[in-house]
Amino acid sequence: MHPRVFVVLAASNGAEYLPATLAAIAAQRTPPDAVIAVDGGSKDATRALLEASSVRSIVAAPRLPYGALIGRGVAALPPAEEGDWLWLLAHDAAPHPRALRALLAHAEVHESVVVVGPKVMRADAPDRFAEFGQTMTPWGRSLLLREGELDQGQHDGASDTLGVAESGVLVRRDAFEALGGFDPALRSIDAGLDLGVRARLAGHRVALEPGARVRRAGGPEHFTARAVSDAERVGIARRAQLHRRLAYANPVALVLHWLLLLPLGVGRTVVHLLAKRPAAVATEWYATLGALLSLAAVARARRRIARTRRVGWSALRSLRASWRAVRLQRRAVGDPERMRTVADERVGFVEGAGLWVAGLALIVGIVLSPQLLGAGAATGGALLPLSGSLGELWSSALAGQRDALGERVGVADPFTIVLAMLGSLTPWRPSASVVILLLLAPALAAVSGFFAARGLTRSRWAPAVAAAVWALAPTLLLSVSEGRLGAIVAHVALPLAVTGVLRAARSWRDAGVAAIPLALVVAGAPVLVPAMLVLVVIAASVGWRSPLRPLLAAVPAAALVAPVAVERWIAGMPLAALADPGVPLASEPPSVLEAALLAPDGTMATLEAAAAALVPGADARWWALALLAPLALAALAGVVLRPARAWIGVVLLIMGFGTAVLASHLAVTALDGEPVSVWAGPGASLMLLALAGLALLALGADERVGAVPGGVVALAAVVAALPVVATSFLTPPTVTPAPERRMPAFVDAAAAADEGVGTLVLRPLTEESLQVDVERGRGRTLDDVSTGMLVRHGAGEQEAALAQASVDLASGADVDVAALLDAHGIAFILLEQEREGATGLHDRAQRSLDARGDLQAIGQTEAGLLWQRSAAAPGVAHAAPAWAGWLLAAQLAALAAAVVTALPSLRRGARVRTRRLRGSEVWQ
Repeated sequence: MHPRVFVVLAASNGAEYLPATLAAIAAQRTPPDAVIAVDGGSKDATRALLEASSVRSIVAAPRLPYGALIGRGVAALPPAEEGDWLWLLAHDAAPHPRALRALLAHAEVHESVVVVGPKVMRADAPDRFAEFGQTMTPWGRSLLLREGELDQGQHDGASDTLGVAESGVLVRRDAFEALGGFDPALRSIDAGLDLGVRARLAGHRVALEPGARVRRAGGPEHFTARAVSDAERVGIARRAQLHRRLAYANPVALVLHWLLLLPLGVGRTVVHLLAKRPAAVATEWYATLGALLSLAAVARARRRIARTRRVGWSALRSLRASWRAVRLQRRAVGDPERMRTVADERVGFVEGAGLWVAGLALIVGIVLSPQLLGAGAATGGALLPLSGSLGELWSSALAGQRDALGERVGVADPFTIVLAMLGSLTPWRPSASVVILLLLAPALAAVSGFFAARGLTRSRWAPAVAAAVWALAPTLLLSVSEGRLGAIVAHVALPLAVTGVLRAARSWRDAGVAAIPLALVVAGAPVLVPAMLVLVVIAASVGWRSPLRPLLAAVPAAALVAPVAVERWIAGMPLAALADPGVPLASEPPSVLEAALLAPDGTMATLEAAAAALVPGADARWWALALLAPLALAALAGVVLRPARAWIGVVLLIMGFGTAVLASHLAVTALDGEPVSVWAGPGASLMLLALAGLALLALGADERVGAVPGGVVALAAVVAALPVVATSFLTPPTVTPAPERRMPAFVDAAAAADEGVGTLVLRPLTEESLQVDVERGRGRTLDDVSTGMLVRHGAGEQEAALAQASVDLASGADVDVAALLDAHGIAFILLEQEREGATGLHDRAQRSLDARGDLQAIGQTEAGLLWQRSAAAPGVAHAAPAWAGWLLAAQLAALAAAVVTALPSLRRGARVRTRRLRGSEVWQ
C-alpha cells in the first residue's frame, strides 16, 4: 500500500505558468491523494485558475515568500498519519508525468531518506539542468550542482547530497514538521539547502532521484518577481549566506562573524566596484546591515537547529564542495558572456614569436647597460637617484615648494607622480625600480609593440616584426644610454596609447585601457601633448557614435598635465609646459632633414662612428636613409594599398615630424648657463610608430608576399641598433651606478639628524662665471627636479641675494652673510671640483673660504672641498599648501578610475535582468 502523498502548491501571481503545472500534476502516473493550493495574494487570474481546477482546497494568504506559503498549506492539511509525504511545488514547477512515482520509489527503497529532490530542468531547454542538488563551499557559499549542464545521463548515479531545490522536493511530513519547515529568514535562495542541512544534522538522509524531473521557469528568487537584476540576486544570495553563516557558527565564531560583517561589507564593496557592478553595492549593504540587525531571526534559526540536531557538523564535511570542485564546475559550464564572444583568432604572444623578440630585446637591454647589473640606483645623464623612502618620494609629488629656498611654490610635474608610482614597486629601495626599468626597457617595448600591432593585423608574423622595430629603435636605445627616463616611459607606452585611443569608442573598457598609457606618454614626454590631443580628436570623430569615450580616455592625462599647463600659462610661459622632465641634458638639435631621418640628435654621433669605420668619409645621413628605406617603402605601400585606413597613420607621421622639428627649436631650460632644447626623441618615436603602423597595413595584406619585405624591415631594425650598442662598449657609459652617498659624509651624517639641513654648492663654470645652488639633506634626487625651476626667466629675490652672498664669499669680500645663511638653514659650503677653464676662480674661492673665521674647513671630499659653519641655524622645512593633498588625490583618483574601467568585468549581470523562462506546455 502506497503512503499518502499531499501536494502543497504555492502560487503567487502565477497565472502564466499555473495551467501547465496543474495539468502536469493531474497527469501523474501515480496520482497524489490531495492537492492543497495556497494563493499568496495574487492579483492576476491565479485564484480563478485554482478554483476551476481539481485541487482539494485553496488557502488564501497575503503576499508571502515561497517557504511561508508552504507552511500555510501544510498547516491546512488533514491530521498527519505515519508515513505521510509532502510534495512541495511552486506555480512555475511542472513535473514530468512519472516524477512522483520515481520519487516515491526512491523513498520506499531507502528508508533513511526523508528528503528526495528531482532533476530541476530549464523551462526553455528541458534537456539542460537548472540544478541537480545543492551544496556549499567550506566558507558557506551555496552552489547549485550541475547548473547549465546538458543532461545526458552522466549524473544519474548521483544520490546523496547536502541539499535539493525547494520546489519539486518530496519530504516526509513528520520530518518536515519536526524540522520546523523552511527557515522564514530564507525567503528564496538557499531555502532548500538549509532544509537539507538541518535534515542531515537531525540524522536523516537527503537524496537525489535522477528518474524524476521538474521543469522550472526560474530560480527561487523569481517566485514573487517576474524579473530580478543580477544586483538584486547577489544581494538575496549574500543575505542568505550571512544568515546561514551566523546560524551555523559555534558561539565563539558567531561573535567573530558578527564583528566582521562591516569590514567584509567594505571589502566586498571594493570587489563589486572592480567588477563593474556598482548596482550591487547597495544590495550588498542591504544584506550586510540586514544580517547585522537580524539577531532575533538568527537566534530562532539556531534554536531550530539545536532542537533537532543529532550529529555533528563533521558529518556534513564529505558533502561540501571543495574549491577545486567549484573551479572545475565553472570551467565545465563556462561563462555565458564569454561563450557568446567570437573566438580571438589573432596570433598569440608565444606562437607569434613575440616571446623570442622580447628575449632578444632583454639581452640588448643588458648589453647596453651592463654596469647597472646589481646596482641599487643609477645616476648620470638625465638621471639622478630617487628619494630613499616612499614618504619622501610621495611628498615630492605634492604641490609645494619646488626649490631649496622655498621661494618657488608650484604644482608637481606629471612625471614626478609617475616616478612615485614607479618607486612604489620596490618600496625597500625606490631607485631600484629605475634600474630595473632601464634594463627591461627594450623588452617592455617589444611587448607593447607586439600587442599594439596584434590589434592592427591578423598576420601571424607581422606583430613580431613590429615588436623588433619598436624594441630596437635607436631613439629608445639612446634614451636608455643617456638616462632619459621620461622618453623611455613614453616610448614604451606610445603604441598602446595610440591604438588604445583609436579603439576607445568601442567600449568603456577600451577607453579605460587607453587612458593609462596615454597618461604615461604625456607625463614622460610633454612635448607629445599636442599630437596626443589631435589623436583624441581623431578618435572622437572616427567613433562619432560614442565620441565621449575617447574624450574621457584623455581625462587622466589631462588631470596630470593641466595643473602644470595652467601654471605655466599664468606665468606667461605656456610653451614651458612642454619641457622635458628630469635633469637637463644638452644635445645637438637635429635639422629638418635629420628629423625626417628619425635622428633625435643632430650630431648622429653613434651612426657617424659606425659609418667612418666601414667607409671613411661617408655621410652618416646616407646610412640613416638606407636603414630607414625598407620601413619607409613598406609604409608607402600601406598608403597606396589601403588609403582608407592609412590616413590616420599619415596624420600621426606628420604630427611626429612636426613635434621633432618644434622640439629642436624650443629651448625652455638651461644647463650651466647654456640653453637646452627639448629633446626631439619623442617626436622621432611617434614618426617611427606611424611608419610601423602603415607598414603593417601592407605587410599583413598577404602572408606570403609580405614575408620577405617584413624580414628586410626586421633586419634593418637590427642593423640600426648595432651602432648604439657598439658605442656603449667603446665609450664610457653616461649612466653609471650611483654611489652610496650623494653628498660628503659630514653632510650625510648631519642630514640623518636634520633632513632640512642646507648645503651651499659653489660650482665654478668659467673664470668669470660661478653657479650657485642649494641642496637639502642628502642631496638632490630625481623627484626633486622640477621643470618649474628650470624654465624660469630669472632669479627670485632670495635667490639673487644668496647669489650675491656666494660671490662675496668666493671673492674674499669682508661681509657678514650669517643671517642670510641662517635664514635658509645652510650649515655647509661645498666648492665642487675645479673644471678646465675655471681653475683660477676655483683657487680664489678656496683661499677666500679658508680665510673666513666663521667657517671650519673639513677638507677634500669625493664631491669637492667642504666647509662647515661654526654656528648654523637648524635646517628649514617648507610645508605643502593645504590644497596640495586634494590635488594629488584627484589626480590619483583619475588614474584609479581608469584602472578600474580597464579591468575586465567579472560579470556584467549588474545591468542585466533575468526573467522567468518560457517553455513548452507539456513534457516530451
